[in-house]
Amino acid sequence: MTQDVTLYDHRNQPIKRQALTKELASASLTGVRSIWEDSVASGLTPMGMAVLLQNAASGDAHAYLTLAEEMEERDLHYACELGKRKLAVAGLPVKVESYSDSPFDVQLADEVRALVRRPNFKGLCKDLLDGLGKGYAAVEIIWDRSRSWQPKEYKWRDPRFFRFDMETRSELRLLDEADTFEGIPLAPYKFMVHHPKIKSGLPIRGGLARLAAWSWLCKNYTIKDWMAFAEVYGMPLRIGKYQAGALTEDINVLKMAVANLGTDAAAVIPESMLIELIERKSTGGETVFQVLADWFDAQISRGILGQTATTQGTPGKLGSDEAQSEVRKDIRDDDAGQLAETIGRDLIKPFIDLNYGPQENYPQLILSEIESVDIAAISDSLAKLIPLGLKVEQSVVRDRLGWPDPAEGAELLELRMTNDESGMKGGTGENPGVAANRELPAGQGETVDEISALFELAKTLTAGPASELIDAAEELLNTVESLEEFRDRLIDLYAASDPERLAEIMARLEMLGNMQGRMEVKDESARI
Repeated sequence: MTQDVTLYDHRNQPIKRQALTKELASASLTGVRSIWEDSVASGLTPMGMAVLLQNAASGDAHAYLTLAEEMEERDLHYACELGKRKLAVAGLPVKVESYSDSPFDVQLADEVRALVRRPNFKGLCKDLLDGLGKGYAAVEIIWDRSRSWQPKEYKWRDPRFFRFDMETRSELRLLDEADTFEGIPLAPYKFMVHHPKIKSGLPIRGGLARLAAWSWLCKNYTIKDWMAFAEVYGMPLRIGKYQAGALTEDINVLKMAVANLGTDAAAVIPESMLIELIERKSTGGETVFQVLADWFDAQISRGILGQTATTQGTPGKLGSDEAQSEVRKDIRDDDAGQLAETIGRDLIKPFIDLNYGPQENYPQLILSEIESVDIAAISDSLAKLIPLGLKVEQSVVRDRLGWPDPAEGAELLELRMTNDESGMKGGTGENPGVAANRELPAGQGETVDEISALFELAKTLTAGPASELIDAAEELLNTVESLEEFRDRLIDLYAASDPERLAEIMARLEMLGNMQGRMEVKDESARI
């Protein structure tokens, strides 16, 4: 464990260890971090929206952050699309890579792996991804030092408890009674702050809520008009008629009767008055509201997911759910990379520094989808290339396949081959080198097995200009009815070949036969 030396964070601020175990940004009933908040979305007008967004860019983002919260609570479509983008990253597998294979670097990586495997780590990722909508997210770390320095709890903090400095508008500060205007600097190693870089510029202008705000407001007006239209849609036009000279009191009675006729279905009027109902024909105007609301939803989807295919799928086209993922892969991977960078800076580095002291290099956290691997293709390539002299480390192959290194003392799978299984001494099983629907004469199965095995080794040894001759001979073996026919046709096949190429093949096959003979003598000696 590290000694009590002075540590510094990435902003070169000294670490105060005594503050790491305390809560510094908790809410209260009163004060600058109050739990009571007024609604902003209710009755919001275009003029109010413009002022709200301008104030946020100028440094006062309280109303904007409240609106961003209410948008997720009020609009089902916006909440769904933003939730897709968050979960696309939060659901990715977590991998930790050591900087090197040195025992100490491996130990650090193991410590971090144990840290990210705790149940509260997934919740931490979701809380940090709250910054996608609002522009930033802050999580306070409650440290425990009963044994070693360990994060005991991650507490999401309301973004309205913070504000950016007035000079650069990029340094996040904590609102406090000590400075209610600009706030106080964040305690080092105490807060995790995630700024998703969706666009360049001020962090507060990069939230998806700001991008979707105008579409949300316009759709909100559309829905209100749609509801008002639905109240009277299908009802006949009610006209009250009265004679000239009618009393004012009678006219008021008629007016009230016409107004309430749609709900009461009954009315009492003087005999001299008349109510006429005029049926209205539908002109399709009711679809305008739905088309407009759907269009605004599509714009929100484009801004958040990068496409509308999964929300407006068309069967048989690229818009179907089977053709495209919920979030574009490039967007998801970029979000994941930025989140991993935040966790590495604000959690992994403090965790290692507090326990082991500052290091030159740190383990790397990776959030990425496990790519599908064609194991058969890799195995086939290795089987062909290794006999030709290709040298590959086992660790590289395991990493490519996604398989861990075997634990010390674990039972391992091994390839145990006998002469019969290798095909060098023949066997009674079905031979893949001969047509499966052809029955071999008695006594020839063992010989053909041996020839087939020799062909496999010969193709390796003769790889190059002469390999097509071996392929032709193997193809011939698969088509003949008997070994006698194979012998006769093989002579014709090679009679028309280049003598120099034949000499090369014979030399290599002679070497193959010599090697096989030596192996058989060695095996026979071992039995004796």
